[in-house]
Amino acid sequence: LTVSKHPTMNSKTDCTVIVCSCDKYADLLGPFLTLFRKFWPDCPFELVLITESEPALAGPERFDRTICCGSGMNWASRLVRALEQVTTPYVLMLCDDYYLNQKVDTTQILKRLDEMKRFKASNLRMIPNPKPTAANTVGRKGNLFEYRKNTAYCISTLAGFWERAFLRRLAEPVASIWEFERYGSFSVADDPRPLLVTPTKEFPFLDAVHKGHWEKFGIACLKANGIAYDFSKRGLPPLSIRLKEFLKGVVFRIVPTTWLVRVQNRLSLGAKEQKA
Repeated sequence: LTVSKHPTMNSKTDCTVIVCSCDKYADLLGPFLTLFRKFWPDCPFELVLITESEPALAGPERFDRTICCGSGMNWASRLVRALEQVTTPYVLMLCDDYYLNQKVDTTQILKRLDEMKRFKASNLRMIPNPKPTAANTVGRKGNLFEYRKNTAYCISTLAGFWERAFLRRLAEPVASIWEFERYGSFSVADDPRPLLVTPTKEFPFLDAVHKGHWEKFGIACLKANGIAYDFSKRGLPPLSIRLKEFLKGVVFRIVPTTWLVRVQNRLSLGAKEQKA
């Protein structure tokens, strides 16, 4: 394990921003940094990249610290290893394709971190997806909804705060993001701490890449912000993937999501593309 430090930003003792990536997705990191520094220039937390090896970044932007875990480890193992190198009690976890597209309201973000601590939550998601409903929530804490445990995607890698030790325990028995979300959602019933979610999207990002291919709005974000990118590295999804995703969406609209995910978990069906 090697750690390189770029002392370009201040950090606080409460929280660290961690960005999960790998060598296969290193081409996404330059645009990620450009947009992060543009739309969150006053980020009060240390920005830490978790990956396999030090990325070659052409522009002036850098992560404050890079935790290089070496090859041969899966997504969850890298996360566990990296969380051993982070000392703050909370982390804000992002993926390498979560591209900011509007200015971040730092005051509101700090308010949510304060509520995370005040309500003793294990997770506070800053995008209401899945949409909070009577079926998947158990009420409110302040103006935050509380997800019901053992419902589909009550655990998700969508942008949010995590209690670091809780996140580490969730990641230890799994390998991929898919397993973390799908199995993790049904492994937290015995934890008394709430899983909270904001009523509206408060972390303004686009999930720019899906199954290794650009989303159209991801490409539009690059162009709108004048970011050059070599699309020979990855492009839009082929027709076969678009058709599969359309049919999957139809099924999820017809079948209750929690029931469907339970079946998928039991039969190990529907796995997402797993990052190296």
